Amino acid sequence: MKQYLLFVFAIWVITNNGLLAQSDKPKDKFRFVFYNVENYFDALVDSTLSYNDFSPNGEMHWTSKKFYEKGRKLYQVFQALSGWDGFTVAGVCEIENEAVLNNLLYNTPLKKMNYKYVHYNSNDKRGIDVALIYGEQFTPIYSEAFSIFNEQEEQIETRDILYVKGLLENDTVHVFINHWTSRYRGLMESNALRMQFSEILKSKTDSILGMFPKAHIIAMGDFNDQQEDASIQNLIKDGSLIGLSASPFQNNVSGTLKYKEEWYIFDQIFVSRSLFDGNSLRVSSEGLLIFDMPFVLEEDNKYLGYKPFRTNIGYKYNGGYSDHLPVFFDLTRK
Repeated sequence: MKQYLLFVFAIWVITNNGLLAQSDKPKDKFRFVFYNVENYFDALVDSTLSYNDFSPNGEMHWTSKKFYEKGRKLYQVFQALSGWDGFTVAGVCEIENEAVLNNLLYNTPLKKMNYKYVHYNSNDKRGIDVALIYGEQFTPIYSEAFSIFNEQEEQIETRDILYVKGLLENDTVHVFINHWTSRYRGLMESNALRMQFSEILKSKTDSILGMFPKAHIIAMGDFNDQQEDASIQNLIKDGSLIGLSASPFQNNVSGTLKYKEEWYIFDQIFVSRSLFDGNSLRVSSEGLLIFDMPFVLEEDNKYLGYKPFRTNIGYKYNGGYSDHLPVFFDLTRK
């Protein structure tokens, strides 16, 4: 089954007949992507961290062979969802460091696209970060990482929110990359932490809109909450940010990750109102798309249907892509 899906992927890319191939897209279309790449670690031991499960002698028995195979698989996803013209901006999370970004962007065929990135080391206890990858149409002019603190003003061991201000050709765009606290800590404890993330992100976007009411803002990430949850409702309560609704075009999935038989949309993208009613850039009519091509899925023999084709299931190596599916949307010039 897996070999067949990889064969389907190869034929689809080579013939360039896939639904999402964009080699003939107009130059006034810009693709924005978010992807939780699931534990993209190198195989080296980091002496500065207590967490080294992703190493040859660690609990995940992670090797260089698995690391390079992971990079090749991620390349396949980015190539397939953006076509030969590539994406404009991609937010990624669960990357260990700059070394894994360098491997993905410069040691795979993605090197032909001349992508660059913005990355800061966070205080996450597992050492995983977020990053922004950008193509030639986007030029960063300022970036900053916002950390999360407790009531004692001590930095919490979790990911930062990455902020990048840049030029999309002649338009200024503000991009926020998020990876909010997982529910694995326990729902009650993690709810409070996600609300802290929400309050920080909301304060930053409100500050920008207070100075520039028609500012173009894009906030993307793995929020570990859905639109009906309190942290997300806090973001959209006044209508200054709008959550892009998932398109009904997907045939195999109804979310970006699956737990038992239920699908969830934790991977989301929010945009400012200016990107719906502005005179320049505009969100395309397709809205948010979930990348659900067959090769990133596998059959769910226990709960039926399909599920994301994961790299690992617990401590077992599964050889797939990620436990999340990428999401993306296009901006077009009016």
